[in-house]
This record gives sequence, C-alpha cells and structure tokens, in this order.
Amino acid sequence: MNTMWNSASWQSDPGPICQPILSNTVLALHGSANTGRLWQGTAEYLRGRHRLIAPDLSRYGSDRTAGNIPDVAGVVIGAMAEPMHLVGHGHGAAVALEIALLRPQLVKSLTLIEPALFHLLRAGAPSDLALFAELAGMAEKLATTARASGPSAGMRAYIDFWHGAGAWRRTSENLRQELVRHAEQAGRDLAAALAATWPANRCRALGCPTLAVMALDSPVLSLRVTEMVAEAVPGARLAIVPDAGHMALLTAPHIVNPMIAAHLRAADGVRTARKSRLSTTALSRSI
Repeated sequence: MNTMWNSASWQSDPGPICQPILSNTVLALHGSANTGRLWQGTAEYLRGRHRLIAPDLSRYGSDRTAGNIPDVAGVVIGAMAEPMHLVGHGHGAAVALEIALLRPQLVKSLTLIEPALFHLLRAGAPSDLALFAELAGMAEKLATTARASGPSAGMRAYIDFWHGAGAWRRTSENLRQELVRHAEQAGRDLAAALAATWPANRCRALGCPTLAVMALDSPVLSLRVTEMVAEAVPGARLAIVPDAGHMALLTAPHIVNPMIAAHLRAADGVRTARKSRLSTTALSRSI
C-alpha cells in the first residue's frame, strides 16, 4: 500500500490522492476515542508553514489487529512517500514513536503528547507498578461495564477516569453519542497499550529531535509515562502545560500549538544546518 491522505482526512475518509507530499508535511495521529478532526486547530495554526495530514487511524487494520500499535504503524509507514514530521496524541503518539523506531529515515521530528506507552510502568518502581495496576483495573471495568450495560456505560467509566469524576455527566449529548461510537476501539487501544512488552531502552536508538508534552491536570500515570519516554529518548525535551488536562490540545491550544510549531521550526533548522555541513564537507573533499 502506498497511498497518501487528502486534506479532508479528518472527515473520516483517508482516501488516496496522486499529488506529491510537500517536504514540510506534518503527519498528525490522534488518540483513542478521537478522529483526525482533533487536529483541525493545529492545522490552522500551522497553515502557511507546514501542511498537516490527519488520517483516521481506526480505519487501518482489520477488526483483529485494530489497536495493535506495530500493525497500525506498519500500515501508516506504507503510506509515507517521504520523510515527515510526526505529531501524536495518546495512542497516536505511541504509533508515531513506533514508526520512528521501525523506519527512522522517514521521521524528521517527533512530538509526543502523553503517549499511551503504559506498559513501561511495569518495569518501573513500585509506585509505577501501582499506576499500571490502576489503569489495568480501569481497562477491566471498561470491558465488564460495556458487556453488562452497553458501550455508553463503558465510556462513562473511561471518560471519568481520564477527565475526572463527573466528566461524562458534564458532557453534551452530541459528544456522548460520538464517544460511544468509539467505545470498542478505545477498549482495543487500551488493551494493546497494556499488553506491549518492549523496554524503554529501545528508545535509545532514536536520533530525531523529540518533544514530549504533558498537561499537569492529566492522570498521574499519563504524566509518569510521558516523563519516562522523555528520559529514554536521547536529547528529548519535556514540555509541561499548566492548568490543563489530557485533552490540552483542545482546551489549551494557545499553549500546545505554539509548542508544536516551535519544535517543528527547531527541527527544520537542525536539518538545514546538518545539510549545510554535509555540503561543505563534500565540497572540501572535492577540491
């Protein structure tokens, strides 16, 4: 498969196109219970500097493999015609990191917003293991509640976990209906994140500029995993968004989008300087 996505990817139809992808393309990957529409504000903010493509990840993979991070990463890799900046949130950030590990030559930079790499907690301190057990318990509650009372009840448990008790009750009816449509996928994504086994030192192989972002009002386990990733990736920077939660991309776009843009500019500057040095070295050798 070697198709690319059109500019309407966030409208849930990542159809193939025949036009070339610009060298300043950003591939944005959404998290669980979301679609490519998550990135509309970021696309607007980057307009004129970077072209943003935001596919709907739920459409990649079969029912059996959907949510499996390496499988989804492999499908996305098959659609990447040239190197791109990768930006991801939650499950999408985990997929972005997997792409960078599998095919580093295709990744100009990484921006990882609270990556769903929860399995890393299993190899941590006792406090990390307690956080892993907390999330595993929520995953079981999501599954059992959904089986007993339907997907709406399951998503209520899921949303209240990530955004605080009562978050589901405060959500509009239209948004509840949208979230319920993603209930099964959210469960698969979470199960895949908990089941992964690779160690944090695998990230030592990464060489691209990397920014890890976390919002202070997110669940502690999400903050801890982001911190662990930032510690494991060589040269990674950790950025903190105050007074915002797990969906800071939507609730604090005035903070998160400038962070993303600044990281992209810095990464492009590093690549330009590297190319300049290589050109100068090649020229000196030819003289």
